[in-house]
Amino acid sequence: MHKNKLILITSFGLLLMFAFAFNSRATAQSVANSPAVIDQLIIQYQPRSGIQLKVTSEFESQMQNLSAEAGIMLEYARPMSGDAHVLRLPTKITVEEAEKIADKLSALPEIAYAEPDYIMLPITDFSAPLMLVEPNDTYYADQWHYFTPVAGSYGVNAPEAWDFTTGSSSIYVAVLDTGILNHEDLVGRWQGGYDMISTSAMGNDGDGRDANPLDPGDWVTANECYAGSLARDSSWHGTHVAGTIGAATNNGMGVAGLNWVSKVIPVRVLGKC
Repeated sequence: MHKNKLILITSFGLLLMFAFAFNSRATAQSVANSPAVIDQLIIQYQPRSGIQLKVTSEFESQMQNLSAEAGIMLEYARPMSGDAHVLRLPTKITVEEAEKIADKLSALPEIAYAEPDYIMLPITDFSAPLMLVEPNDTYYADQWHYFTPVAGSYGVNAPEAWDFTTGSSSIYVAVLDTGILNHEDLVGRWQGGYDMISTSAMGNDGDGRDANPLDPGDWVTANECYAGSLARDSSWHGTHVAGTIGAATNNGMGVAGLNWVSKVIPVRVLGKC
């Protein structure tokens, strides 16, 4: 049975969430697109083994042990991050052969993991060119942060990602922010939610914690938060973030959301001051 997935994010990680979600798809599939030859392996020793591949009196014996187990002469290439090491093969071999050697090394009790040093390629099916999905929302063209990054901007290239997926109905995105408004572009796009603000003054809603995530506003008057603090209109920030994540999209009005299908769960954690 598949359980629904819950993604907890803050508004500050919004665009990164989408970029990484798209990038992880490519990473997961890039092994299938790896060239058919491998010339290096990556290994890591178990921390408890106390073994380190450094040029010491034990270095040559360790390399001999690894080569004997692999059934092929291995040459030390270099250390890498995470206390791992790159080993070079004497010749290029197929991915399948490299995986078999890696499996042999992984079986050693002192080895935490061993794997081929796959050469990753971008996922591009040239037989099915990207269609670059474009929604018809009124203000979509103004959402500059959705487009291909250019000098001086920080777009996430959403149209190309939408060609792969526009979301999943099994994913729920919790937005920890100021709550949410019953905005017309969010009708049917959120459910549940909670108000985590414990004091009525900060919550600005006359009560404490409850299951009502609606945003009554976070406006303040001068000196309300502390001596010298400025007056400020309500930010409606949670509604903005929820809309960027999951506004009703391709509905001919308002803005587009990055995710067209997954539901938003609004959680109020930010109130007045």
